[in-house]
Amino acid sequence: MFNQNTPQAIMFADVSGSSALYKQLGNQDAKAIVDDAVSHMAATTIVHEGTVVKTIGDEVMARFDSAATACRVAIAIQQRSSREFADIGLGIRIGIAFGDTVVTPTDAFGDTVNDAAFVAHIARANQIVLTQGVIDELDATLMHQCQLFDRVNIKGDSQKTIIYRLAWETSQQNDLSTRVMPIHDVTRFVSTFQLTLKMGDKIVSILPDQTPYSIGRDLNKVHLYLDNSVCSREHCHIEFRRGKYVLVDHSTNGTYVHEENKTPIYLRREEAPLQGTGVISIGQQVDSKNPWLIHYQH
Repeated sequence: MFNQNTPQAIMFADVSGSSALYKQLGNQDAKAIVDDAVSHMAATTIVHEGTVVKTIGDEVMARFDSAATACRVAIAIQQRSSREFADIGLGIRIGIAFGDTVVTPTDAFGDTVNDAAFVAHIARANQIVLTQGVIDELDATLMHQCQLFDRVNIKGDSQKTIIYRLAWETSQQNDLSTRVMPIHDVTRFVSTFQLTLKMGDKIVSILPDQTPYSIGRDLNKVHLYLDNSVCSREHCHIEFRRGKYVLVDHSTNGTYVHEENKTPIYLRREEAPLQGTGVISIGQQVDSKNPWLIHYQH
């Protein structure tokens, strides 16, 4: 499937209202809430057999084989958001498009991606906006939840096209909400499978579908950038295998992994699991004064 056109539903889900939240609660507390929202959006995608393509700041980009699955995941995200975040003014804006998409191992491209991004930006907080391509794929039950929303020129098109709003608020009155995993199961998925990395003030939460996660000194090729002379350009990466996160070193100077209450392990072109809590030291022995020390928790 990779590097070929294949029918996909593309979803952009963006946290709305975060700027005001940062001013209201301060950086640390607001970031924790926003990170929680993003983690649950990613987890809801993964447990329903979607793929998280990337997270961009407060936004999740995901793809699905089925337009109906994308819509049901969007409903689950909005239902959780309405319960958890309504009192603090946080909401989610979601846009979904369906059509041929160029899929690679790490990204997705094409008109469908552009259309999904476009309707996501049209959506207001707590709304799900769909393109005509999505509507054409839905069954009668989901179609009943869709309403004409607007006629717009989607970027690049000369003619106006109809876009639709998926009225997720009424889905609790029928069987739609039973077709997605209950939120407590998604929460359990996050707590079981999430790996958290902390380097200085930077905190990153990783779920299995977001691996391999690369660490190194090449700003254009890695996920976690270290401007450190002992760090190789593509120093190491983290994989998820058989229920465990594994650090794989492919560097010149090696990597130290120190799990709490255990002896540090030195890796050079080797690998080791990341379990419990501990630290990762890139290219040099573990030193608590090292500003590039990476703390991990799983």
